[in-house]
Amino acid sequence: MRKHLLYFLLTMFITTSFLSCASFSKKTFEASLQDLERENISKLEGNYALNPIIRYKEKVPEEITSNDKLPDSLFLDDAYQFMVIPNVSIKKKIYRKSENSNRSIALKFQSEKLLLIKVYQDSEVIKDTLLSGKFKKGMFYLDNKFSKCTGIPYFLGGCQSNKRRIGLSKNGNLLINEADSNNGAFLFLFWAGTDYNLTYEYQRK
Repeated sequence: MRKHLLYFLLTMFITTSFLSCASFSKKTFEASLQDLERENISKLEGNYALNPIIRYKEKVPEEITSNDKLPDSLFLDDAYQFMVIPNVSIKKKIYRKSENSNRSIALKFQSEKLLLIKVYQDSEVIKDTLLSGKFKKGMFYLDNKFSKCTGIPYFLGGCQSNKRRIGLSKNGNLLINEADSNNGAFLFLFWAGTDYNLTYEYQRK
């Protein structure tokens, strides 16, 4: 009886871990992705616009033609915040629209596993962050994953996780892909929450 109970709990743990783990997908942006090799990952280095020009959410990419018409919600997805802040619920409106138009982001590898990210206001650095990561499947996977579970495991609660990776588009722009999962359970019954893969493209300057 005890063995069966332990086996059951182990199965629930594995199931919960699987359900609460965000998974990446290239489906929406694969046609635009440049397949980088480990030896040329430095192609990601450079200066980019802070705000996105294309959102890959559906099969047909949505072009963002003007920052003046950019929804306020997208300003939480500027390139810096999208890469650096892992938990979407704590993103804040750091910049006003008028400020964003004069700002850019610069990427520079310090080593194979360390990426320096700087935000510029004209020629002045106003933010900088060093993130670790690793090259995998033609993209650079950031280590700043987020995972949090609330409530009582298996009985009443939920888990949220998200992670990000960056790549290069075929026209030389920056692609940032985020995978997010938010699922829960009630008395061992698991329900499907919100799961998405969202990708933005940022123009090279």
